[in-house]
Amino acid sequence: MTSLALDALVGNDPIVTGALTMSENGESPQGSRTRFAFLAETSRCLGDSLDFQSTLETAAGLALPHFGTWCMVDVIEPNGSVRRVAVIHPDAAKQAAAREYYEAHPPCKEDPIGAPRVMRTLESEFVLVASGHTLEELADEAHRNLLRELGARSFLMVPMRARGRTLGAITFVSDAQRNYDDADLLLAEDLGRRCAMALDNARLFRESHELRVSAEDALARAEAAREDAAYAAQRAEALRAAADAARTEAEMANKSKENFLATMSHEFRTPLGIVLGYVGLLNDEVAGPINDAQRKQLQRISTASTHLLRLIEEILTISKVNAGRGEPDLETVDLSALLRDAVALLTPMAEAKRLTLALDLPDAPLVFPTDPGKFRQIVFNLAANAVKFTKAGEVRLSLHEDGGTLVLRVSDTGIGISPEDAEHLFESFWQVRQSGPRYPAGTGLGLSITRQLAQLLGGDVSVESCPGAGSTFIVRLPRPKVDGFGPTLGALPAGVPGERRTRRRGDLAKAPSDASETKLDPLADG
Repeated sequence: MTSLALDALVGNDPIVTGALTMSENGESPQGSRTRFAFLAETSRCLGDSLDFQSTLETAAGLALPHFGTWCMVDVIEPNGSVRRVAVIHPDAAKQAAAREYYEAHPPCKEDPIGAPRVMRTLESEFVLVASGHTLEELADEAHRNLLRELGARSFLMVPMRARGRTLGAITFVSDAQRNYDDADLLLAEDLGRRCAMALDNARLFRESHELRVSAEDALARAEAAREDAAYAAQRAEALRAAADAARTEAEMANKSKENFLATMSHEFRTPLGIVLGYVGLLNDEVAGPINDAQRKQLQRISTASTHLLRLIEEILTISKVNAGRGEPDLETVDLSALLRDAVALLTPMAEAKRLTLALDLPDAPLVFPTDPGKFRQIVFNLAANAVKFTKAGEVRLSLHEDGGTLVLRVSDTGIGISPEDAEHLFESFWQVRQSGPRYPAGTGLGLSITRQLAQLLGGDVSVESCPGAGSTFIVRLPRPKVDGFGPTLGALPAGVPGERRTRRRGDLAKAPSDASETKLDPLADG
């Protein structure tokens, strides 16, 4: 049911209802001046403010002396619903009661009569209630009592339209049975158009204000983003300059390191080779006989010198690998024969500790393309390490090819490695902590070099071990697939050949400078 006084009364005999139309009735000049003055005052009021609700209330209040005792203003919300924005009555108490009721019972846009109907049909309507007893037919008793209290004998309803849009309707109610004429209709419809225009202007102003605020916010965000981008660009430029400076410094440091290593190669290894040569001559009693105590001291000199020489060689090897100068020199070789030769060099070390050196090799030659010098160094580093940390039992080396991958296993029955130590086993200069029997200390570079050599050949090395149960080191090297074997090798820059020197028998002054040319050293360790 609509909130208008005639709700639910359409079709009853006591009601007179219809659409207003123009007639030829005339109007006195005084009446015309009064109406024009009213419209002028209303226009001024509507133009003074963009607060449409208070403005509509003021305009409707100005119209009451011309159209009735009280009035109601309804507007169409953006979602299509109808909202009663104003109820104007000269009696403040009655106005408060009417507003309270209509806030709780707003009109529905689908109501068949009243303001919603006028909004749909766009035709003004008037209703004349012929009998006061007719209100008894309203179903809502509170509504009936409200209309009796306010006074509702006749109604005039006009739509509010502006710029082709229906914005609402104005309903004038009289407590007397008033017959509205064509002049009243013209004035009411003119008022409706002016109110609609004011309402639409307020809407346009609100939308333009919101757009302006949004544009200002977007502009502020864009300016902030521009400042952030400028700062980021400056920061990126500063970081790039810092990176360039760091790269230049690193290149200079790397060049200095290379110069230092070259100097150390000559200045350290040459006198050490001479020391070892004279130790050998003294041991061979070339300068005369020596006793056991002197031989023992010579052995200590030889051991210390050999250890220092090995440390220098390993530092040179790992430096060359890191600098990309360890380019593989691939050959097709029989790895079974190469493995036998390496084990033969380790046999004296194993026999000195009463260890068994076992080989598990295929019956046929295992021909495989690789760098023999680097592969030999891998084998010797792992096998020498196993012999060093094995007190009793055996060291076993096995070799086979599995689906195009060469697999080398070096197993021992030594002290084993804890999971915590295994995580750091291949780090440079790191050594296993010894809690039991003490074993000779090494440089901590053997296993690190072994892994880097394996990666240089396109593979890797891993370990399986637990404390007290021995260890197994596993090397996996893929078989090269294309010309030059390049795609399967480690990603190290090529084109910088390493220095090659061949050690002559008895020449202790010249040590190899490339990992691929490093001779097997029975004292090598991890």
